[in-house]
Order: sequence, then C-alpha cells, then structure tokens
Amino acid sequence: MSTAKHLVRRVLQCGFAAICAVTGCAIAASAQARFWVVSSLSQLQQPVGITEGSPGVFYSIGGASSQAAFSINTQGYKTILTAFAAGHNIGAFLVSASNGRFYASVSYLLNPINMFSVSSAAHSQDLYPPQSIGVQLMQNLPDGTLLGIAETLSATPTYYLVVCDLNGKPTTFYQFPAGEHLPNTAVYGSDGNYYGISIQSTAGGYLYRVTPSGVLTKLATFPANSFLGAPHFVPLLQANDGNLYGTIPNASATGAAIFYKVTLGGQYTLLYTFPTGPNYDPTALIEGSDGNFYGSTMGGGSQLIRLTKSGLYTLLYTMNPNTDGQCQCQVTQGSDGILYGTAQGVGRYGGGDIFALDVGMPKPPPYAQTFEPQSGAAGTRVRIWGHNLLSASVEFNGAAAVEVSNSGPNYVWATVPADATTGPITVSTPAGTVSTQADFAVP
Repeated sequence: MSTAKHLVRRVLQCGFAAICAVTGCAIAASAQARFWVVSSLSQLQQPVGITEGSPGVFYSIGGASSQAAFSINTQGYKTILTAFAAGHNIGAFLVSASNGRFYASVSYLLNPINMFSVSSAAHSQDLYPPQSIGVQLMQNLPDGTLLGIAETLSATPTYYLVVCDLNGKPTTFYQFPAGEHLPNTAVYGSDGNYYGISIQSTAGGYLYRVTPSGVLTKLATFPANSFLGAPHFVPLLQANDGNLYGTIPNASATGAAIFYKVTLGGQYTLLYTFPTGPNYDPTALIEGSDGNFYGSTMGGGSQLIRLTKSGLYTLLYTMNPNTDGQCQCQVTQGSDGILYGTAQGVGRYGGGDIFALDVGMPKPPPYAQTFEPQSGAAGTRVRIWGHNLLSASVEFNGAAAVEVSNSGPNYVWATVPADATTGPITVSTPAGTVSTQADFAVP
C-alpha cells in the first residue's frame, strides 16, 4: 500500500472511530491480520491461560481426565513440566513469580487443595502443603507475592482476596459478604489497591476496589442477570492510561454484552454494546502495544477482536472450529509483538490449540514501575517489577549492572555495580528503554 493511500485509510478510520464512539458501530474484519495454529492439541487438550516466561516460550495448563502444566515455543515444541493423575484439577492458570517459577493450585476431587510450582525444566514440580481454602492465582505483585481469590471448602463457600507467598501459603485480607461469588477476576492497581468483579446471587454484581487493609468501595454496579451464563473469566484490566476497562456478558438493556471504562475515582462510561447472538460473549481482553485492546468472543464462530479506548470495534478473525479451535480463549502479546492464545474447544484433533495472530503491532515496550530495596551499596541485589521486561539490561544512574536476570516478564533482578551513584534505574529491552520515577539511593 502506498504512503498516500495508507494516510487516507488512517484518516478515514479515525473519523469513523469518532462516529462509532457515539453510535456504537463497528468496522469490518481487518485485512492485515494473519492467523495460524502454533500447535493443535490432543493429549494436552482444553488449554487454560497463556503467559510468556522467556522470549518465545509460553506456559499453559491442559488435560481432560488428568491435567498437566506445559511449556510451548513458537515452533510448537511442547515440554511437560508436571502432570497430575486422573481426578486432579488445576485451578485458573500459571502465574510467573520472582523466583523464576510458575505457580497454580491443584485439587483432588475438589479437596484437598495444594499450591504447586514448576520451573522451565521438565518434571520440575514443587508441591506445597494442603490449605483449608482453595486459591486461584491471578497475578504477581511488586513485593514478590502472588494475588489470588480463594474460597472455603464447603457447600456454601465464603470468598476472599488473598496474597500467597512463594511457599504456597495464602493470607486473606478481605472477606466478601455472604451470597456473592467471584469469577476469576482480580487485578492489582497502580495506586496499590485491588480491583475486580463480584457477582451476587441475583447474577447482578459490582466492580470493587479493596485496599490492602481490607476496605471495600463499590465503583460501579451491574443489574440483575448481567452475569447469567457468564464465562469462566470476566475480563477486567487496568490500561496504561490508568483507567479500568472490562466487559460484562449481559449488562445492556437488550441483554447484550458491553465494553466499558471506569476511572479509579468511579466514573463509569459505556464504550460499546456488542450485537446480540451466540458469537458475542467476550472471554478475554488485553491491552496491546498500540494502545488498543485485543480479545476473543465465545460461540460457534469464535472471533478475535480489537477495541479502541473510544469504543471502536473491529473483527480481526473468525475462527474455524474444525481447524482453528473454538473459544473460550485467553490471549497474551508476546515479546515479538504477536498475539498468542489458547482455544479450549474442537480444533484439528478435538482438544483445542495454541494459536497466533499477527496484526502488525510493535514489540511491547518495557514498564519498570517499582523496585526493592530502595537503596543499597555495590553488590546489592535489586528486584524490579513491571511489565514487558524480558531480555532486559539494567543501569543504575547510567552504570551498567553486572548481573541481570529475568523471572518471567514482570521481574528483573539486577546487582548494583561498583560505580553506581544515586539516581533512577533504567531498564532496556529490544522494544525500548524506560527509567523508574523514583531514584535508587547509593550510600
């Protein structure tokens, strides 16, 4: 496409986006999207979750009567990290931790429940002592712990928010009222609070903020029936603009799914209402390196979609169940800029697959948000937490760290060099460079 034609196309799309932000319309499928199946699954079927642990290597969970944690590279080569016997069920998905391992929970016939972790090596399982509550991990945290939601093992469970240490021990910090239950939705906010969706017995619910000390604020409420037939995951995330974005399956007046924005102060904006029908039930949502959102909808013709912050919807690809798999899906953006995902249904061998979608996005730039400790002499080992930190190099106020290692995409460990002085920490990856807002103090 010539430069002139490209500019005309961009102008037309931007003008159309402004109209759609008001009317809620959509644009046609993107001609630039390229889809392919990385690996069709049979034994490791119905994959759940996907996270990149090292460049080009992704981690997921799969299995039918028995389940396993496995890694897969972009060429489709798989490694079994651990496998559990029939009757075991792995909860949620693998979460990378600051010690280089990946954590999840596993239950046997729903009781007992243990936390476990694996490394990048085959058969590398560590199993931790059983717990009185069942934990589903959501994400890692700046202090090296793991955020999760938990429930008591009873006929009428009580639900909690928890932080879990790297020995598999959870600590509760908020108990939800009776009559509520949680889908797999809880996120850590840039303000140090926790955000998520709680579903009530009426199938209504609300978007909450919970402080680390356990104080609840309802930021937005959703009417009865909003979550009827809700998928396993109800997407919610905090974008780089600081606002919360998410989808709800049946929250519109017509019973259709919606895409919305909520500020941390509680201002709610409806951005887009999906068409009604079986193919418009959103099950995944991430922010891409271009500032737009990417996700999937579940149904007989599962779709991969893009949503802008102004509410413009684009259909990127409609999956063929027989060859491409079928959502429910989860997606992530790899360090190469390509979207990778899991499809839980059908596919070439009937077990779903791992797929890729290239929409021409740049590699995701690094974000280095916090570090611990805040000060130290030469030789101090510093943990840096953020996003998109794979293949990082680190400088302390311009002095190169001599030892740098990644623990997944969210953690970098760096040793303070002898010539370091007080100043910001700078992290560089193949996608860019970022410096921390706070200074690291060198005595």
